[in-house]
Amino acid sequence: MINIGSFTFQYDQTEDRIRLIGNMNNGQLRIDFWLTRRLCLRILGASDKLVGQTSRQVSRSPVEHREAMAQFEHEQARETLQVHEAPLQTRSQAAVLQRLDVSFRDGRYQLSFFTGDSDQAVAVSVLNYAELHQVLHLLHRGCQSLDWGAPAQLFVTKTPASQTLQ
Repeated sequence: MINIGSFTFQYDQTEDRIRLIGNMNNGQLRIDFWLTRRLCLRILGASDKLVGQTSRQVSRSPVEHREAMAQFEHEQARETLQVHEAPLQTRSQAAVLQRLDVSFRDGRYQLSFFTGDSDQAVAVSVLNYAELHQVLHLLHRGCQSLDWGAPAQLFVTKTPASQTLQ
């Protein structure tokens, strides 16, 4: 199993997919995945529940403010992201990512990457909270770049807060 220590994303209009490259320039074994629209939108759709269950700040906020707190934390992590825009040396081989599992333990997130029908992960990555948000931001940006119907913001209120008229 490959340990992914760094992520590189390429938004490929021709393939209509996102290429995730693990360990591109960090001296570790490189691995390339294709991310489909369906998988990316499912990951982004589940991110609010994941953050709501694992962030102390979000889970302790009043219900009507949780999405705003999650978006605030997301923006804070995004601001510290160091993005290098450069042409990539892509390979012809990339496996289609079938499943991405996320587990949370001791304040860290383990991402397990699955291809094909195997129950064995081909790669894993352990991230802190800010790094998780940075990966979510890059996926979100890719979905928007490819016009896949991603929301303008990841953490938005889906239902209006109830109002009481007096």
